[in-house]
Amino acid sequence: MTSILTRDLLMNFLMGLVALVILVLAAIAPSAKDDPAQLPGNLVASITWPSGRTDVDLWVQHGDEMAVGYSHRSDRVWSLLRDDLGTANDDTPLNAESAFTRGLPDGEYAVNVRCFGCAKVPVPVSVEVRLAEGGVIWKGTVDLLKDKQERTAIRFRMAGGQIAPGSASQVFKQMKRGE
Repeated sequence: MTSILTRDLLMNFLMGLVALVILVLAAIAPSAKDDPAQLPGNLVASITWPSGRTDVDLWVQHGDEMAVGYSHRSDRVWSLLRDDLGTANDDTPLNAESAFTRGLPDGEYAVNVRCFGCAKVPVPVSVEVRLAEGGVIWKGTVDLLKDKQERTAIRFRMAGGQIAPGSASQVFKQMKRGE
């Protein structure tokens, strides 16, 4: 009789201890609704192009800092997430590259696309530049007409976290120097 009572008391104690641990963990762990998925930066530039072996590169720059792209993947403001080489070293048909900023410091921002390995031309490259909060700054297509060609998709100025009115243009700004 004593062993049954001891076993019941021990089981009740253990169940109470498990319930207490669960309550404590629930109280200290943040809930999913308090921590929604966030984009990695404040400004995101993305490019996509048709599937195949074509290698198109995204180049981004803030002010006169060194341009960020496949050979220089991160700087003070911009970071390149991935250098997509087309179907080389990739098992998916999706061709895409993205870069993001850490913060929105004042100054000029430029987004370029460059055909690194384009056997077939023209190559239509879809470009989207947007704020992490969802506001699209620019969306369009840039046609690369020959291999090693670089074109500016968009240039604009930021001031106080906002796009300076009338500052957007597609005036060419070379970022990648010759091969």
